[in-house]
Amino acid sequence: MAFTAAELQKRHGLEGAPDPFPTLGSTAPRPTNKPSTPIPVDTSSSDAFPSLGPSAAPQANLVKPAISAWSAKPSTVKSIKGKPPAPGGLGRIGAPTAASHPFTDSFSIPSDDLAPVKVVNETVKKAQEQTGAMVESSTQMKTGLKTFLIRAADQKRLAYARRIIERGISKPVTITVDVPITTLGTIIGPKGATLKSITEATTCKIDIPKRETLPTYEPKEVEDDDEESEEPNVPISISGPSVACSDAKSKILALIANKVSQISTSIKTIPSSYYPFISKHVKTQGLDSEEVKIHIPPPAVWKALEKQGEEDESVSTKDLSIKIKGDREKVKMVVEEINRRYEELNDSLRELKISIPKRQHRFLVGTSAVDILDQTGCIVDLPPVEDPSDQCVIRGPQSSLIPALTLVMDKANAIAVEQVDLVQLHRPNTSDPLSHAKRVLRYLQRINRLRSIADTHGVKVYPPFTASIASGNVVVEVVGEDKGAVGKAKEEVAQAVKSIPPSAVTTLEIDPLVHSILIGKKGSKITTFETAHTVATLFPPASEESSDVALVYTGPLDSLPSDKKARDAKLKELLSSASTALEELAKGAADIKTETLDVDRKWHKFIIGPSGTILNAIIGEDQIVSVRVGSKAGSKEGSDDVIVRGPSTEVERVVEQILKIVEDAKNDDIINGHTVEFNVDKKHVPHLVGAAGGAINKLRESLGVKISFDDIENQKSSKKVMVACKIIGRKEAAEEAERRLKAQIEKLEDETTEVVVIKRAIQPALIGAGGKYAVRLEEKYGVKLSFPRDKDSPKPDEVTIRGGRKGVAAVKAELLEAAAFEAESRQTLTFTIPSKAVAQVVGKGGATINGIKDETGAMIDIDKKGDGETSVTVKGDKQAIAAAKKAVLAVVEEVGDDIQLTVTIDPKYHRSLIGPGGQKIRDLVVACGGPAEGSKQTGMVTFPKAGDEHPDQVRLRGDSKLVQALSTELTKQASILSQTIIIGVPVPSSHHASKIGRGGSALLDLQRKTGTTIHFPASRQYNFVGEISNTSELTNADPKDIVKVIGTKEACEAAAETLRVIPPERAQRNDSRGGRSTPDFPTKTVDIPSKYFHAIANQPTLIRQIRAAGGFLTIPQAPQKVEVKQHMNGNGLAAKTARIDLDAEDEEGEFELRRNYEDGDEGTSSWVVKAKEEDLETAVAVLEAAVEKAKALSHVGLLTGLPRSAFPRIIGSKGATISRLRAETGAEIQVGKDDDLITIYGDETSVVGAKNAILSIVSRPARHQY
Repeated sequence: MAFTAAELQKRHGLEGAPDPFPTLGSTAPRPTNKPSTPIPVDTSSSDAFPSLGPSAAPQANLVKPAISAWSAKPSTVKSIKGKPPAPGGLGRIGAPTAASHPFTDSFSIPSDDLAPVKVVNETVKKAQEQTGAMVESSTQMKTGLKTFLIRAADQKRLAYARRIIERGISKPVTITVDVPITTLGTIIGPKGATLKSITEATTCKIDIPKRETLPTYEPKEVEDDDEESEEPNVPISISGPSVACSDAKSKILALIANKVSQISTSIKTIPSSYYPFISKHVKTQGLDSEEVKIHIPPPAVWKALEKQGEEDESVSTKDLSIKIKGDREKVKMVVEEINRRYEELNDSLRELKISIPKRQHRFLVGTSAVDILDQTGCIVDLPPVEDPSDQCVIRGPQSSLIPALTLVMDKANAIAVEQVDLVQLHRPNTSDPLSHAKRVLRYLQRINRLRSIADTHGVKVYPPFTASIASGNVVVEVVGEDKGAVGKAKEEVAQAVKSIPPSAVTTLEIDPLVHSILIGKKGSKITTFETAHTVATLFPPASEESSDVALVYTGPLDSLPSDKKARDAKLKELLSSASTALEELAKGAADIKTETLDVDRKWHKFIIGPSGTILNAIIGEDQIVSVRVGSKAGSKEGSDDVIVRGPSTEVERVVEQILKIVEDAKNDDIINGHTVEFNVDKKHVPHLVGAAGGAINKLRESLGVKISFDDIENQKSSKKVMVACKIIGRKEAAEEAERRLKAQIEKLEDETTEVVVIKRAIQPALIGAGGKYAVRLEEKYGVKLSFPRDKDSPKPDEVTIRGGRKGVAAVKAELLEAAAFEAESRQTLTFTIPSKAVAQVVGKGGATINGIKDETGAMIDIDKKGDGETSVTVKGDKQAIAAAKKAVLAVVEEVGDDIQLTVTIDPKYHRSLIGPGGQKIRDLVVACGGPAEGSKQTGMVTFPKAGDEHPDQVRLRGDSKLVQALSTELTKQASILSQTIIIGVPVPSSHHASKIGRGGSALLDLQRKTGTTIHFPASRQYNFVGEISNTSELTNADPKDIVKVIGTKEACEAAAETLRVIPPERAQRNDSRGGRSTPDFPTKTVDIPSKYFHAIANQPTLIRQIRAAGGFLTIPQAPQKVEVKQHMNGNGLAAKTARIDLDAEDEEGEFELRRNYEDGDEGTSSWVVKAKEEDLETAVAVLEAAVEKAKALSHVGLLTGLPRSAFPRIIGSKGATISRLRAETGAEIQVGKDDDLITIYGDETSVVGAKNAILSIVSRPARHQY
């Protein structure tokens, strides 16, 4: 499928690119149609094709390039001294550089969401070609994220490049969005504009179901908000890259947010008898909230019993549905929950059938039913009121059915009920007691007699249901708790019924259309009549359209003769007089007539109007006229009849208005119905109609005409297939539309199509930013340009030009010349380099490769080609390409030949060779002539891991000279270490401090002079340096006095001789701190297990707290301190620390948890507290609290193997992090100063928690600074 240039104007956002078809100014002559003689061009000439990149020696001369078809005369090109050509980009000369692309952006995408590598590479190249941006990418192996860094000349190019990449590298997916059917118009927009804009903005394919496949739905206007009709959803399919699909979905949902955010629905599938159960569940679960409103009506039988006696006793189905309104998603959840609960109830509940008299059913609804449900968990399902059956169903849990039955019967029998049978009361007095009973009931209801009786006696009086009356049962029920009151009310009702004998009622026939006239406004006319004749007039409901009108005598019966026959005769006389008078009123009120009009059915819609509005206005508010149009008039389908029936004066008025409406419609048709017809070649119709009907609709709207194209039937076979064009409207407008269409057809007849072959890579530059270059060509020459959609098109290099012959020829010439210029400006060179040299070519943070780009002005892409070789692609002009290639190869030559070598070294020397944190091995690399940067040392020396097959093999990799030097030095150092011994020198522990000196100065001086390493028992590494060789000489020495000396035999002896020199004794200090004497206060001795000595003595605030309590503390002689020994593989840890080819952030360390004090002294030591008598107990309590704190340190954890580079993060600024860890975990944490050991004291939970917190800190990536 091909795009026109106008479509590509929106598709390609390449703002800022120069015009390959520049405007030459108003003075430039217009192109002529004469063919020009081609001028030979020497493509190897540097004068005709000057360098586009930076030049060391810019030209000072003016040179004449080949004459361009873009202008009438040659243009001059002047090289400006000191100012390089503009940086690269679409339509620009030169190559892009980091300096010319100051705007940067980066983003990451999971590798699993990426398209195949080939597609990713092609997309990146596409972005570079279309925007001139520089794109670099990298993959993080640990996280699996691929990160892209984009550099561009301006912000618009940067955004567009990112958009191309994001949409091009994502895997194609298809998602579905469900939207309400009424929102389709909003999504599509006027003439499809909205949908088209979303498609173009996201490059996704959006499929909306065809009209014929949509579900039928007619929205209805409703007055009650709760009665909104349920609207079906329609699935919309979105296909494309995952990022673009998400964007398109967001845009669609944003368009219809107001419609889809709120929804009203109803549940009609649940029987209303279950509603009490559902209502209780809704309240229990709190489903009804501010966000979702739920309305559960009472069951149908309840509502029917409530409406008993009202004029409209019917209960509509919509009144019985459960209505839910609120947030769309939450409404769906509530509907699902209610349906689930119904299914659960339907499966679990049991039934018990029982017969209860119909008259008692009303006592089992409302509050009584709720009470039964609350007490037993059961409900009573009553039969419909129109059902004569009295069988009820108790529904609930099996165990509750019998208790529910007892409660139901109690409530049914708790209320007194009496019945008054109107038919039975009048059966002896008339041959048609049923008809008379109906009239009497209507009369009593009209005068509110039943209600007044109920109010008087404090009872309820219920008239029969319409269904019961239709079946011949006219029974009034009197209900109340007081049986006496019920009995009196029954007697009064019966008396009221008997007071209306059959002789006091008569009927007559009056046309239903006259009823409203006789009644008058607010009943004024009929009231006057009834007063004058002492009768009540009973008109039938308007919905029945019945002509039966009843008259009931309302005067006092006492004024009539007492004899029954005489009384009946008098009543007959009175009612006959009233009937005659009412008939005369009916005749005088209206002369009913019917008139039938013959109106062509095409004018019927004008009579009815939109939604019947015109017809309702004609009939009037009183609606005393009946109008039936067409098929509604009772005639056959498609009838022309319009029947008007009503009072003669009203009929004449309505007929006059109908005829006027029809006449006006005919006159309007004459004025705006001028028709023009002519034939058009069918192939031109799509061009006349335009995309999505845009062209023809514009013509229709501007001239106010109707235009249609119809096939011609029985057309003779010929090369041309013709269609009929029909234009309807005002004469002037129709003729103007004809003129415009024929002019366009004449233009189409001259149209031709030309195909130009232009390489796909050059096409974006010819299209221009936002398609503006192609659009300008279209507007200038009146043609249409169609470029291939993408490279996967069947013919991606073919550009189609369609239009007039002259315009097509001119555009073709300009396109070919512009394409030739662009092709010459885009040079590419690819060569290979050894893969081992890639790191040096790229440099730290890309510094080397970016420097080459900046110096040469070329673009450089590095892509691994295979094992041992990497492909380098350079883009730019010839000079830039040559300079860039030379610079890359120069870096490759500096790398030299890499070799790998294995050196055998005893594992026991590995740790010594590595040094603390690997520092010694790094210094050794630098001493041998290697790089000082840690990143460049990576992988040069690799010590084996714990458990490796060859634990004594150390691998070396790098430049051959450096590897040989490292091998020699490592072997030498291992030889020296093989001559190293460890001896023990007994030095009284009281003299250790003097031997170490302030800040370790004496110890460091001794080690430097003798060339040895010395460890005192308090050293953290004391237990890890190995076993003493002269153990037999130290059998009588106290272990806490033995100092380890490491070095050659001669060096160890020299150091031992110095250590054995004992300095002069200092006077013994006699107070608790060894400084001053304490007052002569009472004392108390506290015996404390010796194993807790060091844990108590090392508490920094102990002495201060005892002093604050007014006391002094005498600390006993310290027992031997049991050092915590590691049982872990030291060699393995050392190897991990020394492997500079591994990322330090991957280390997890090794951890050992053991019980504290398990090897401690089991004896006790006496601590003496001295204080005033009143302060002594307080001071002792402080010491006892310190003992409890020491006991709480029941476990010790040894964590080692972590990189020392992470220790600053563990400690934090000024110890903030480690203090926070101590406070949060409750553990004591000690970080080694000279090794990688972290010791944690506390209970088991706090030790493990502190360990996990430390590992969490170490696992976070460090913030590197470049």
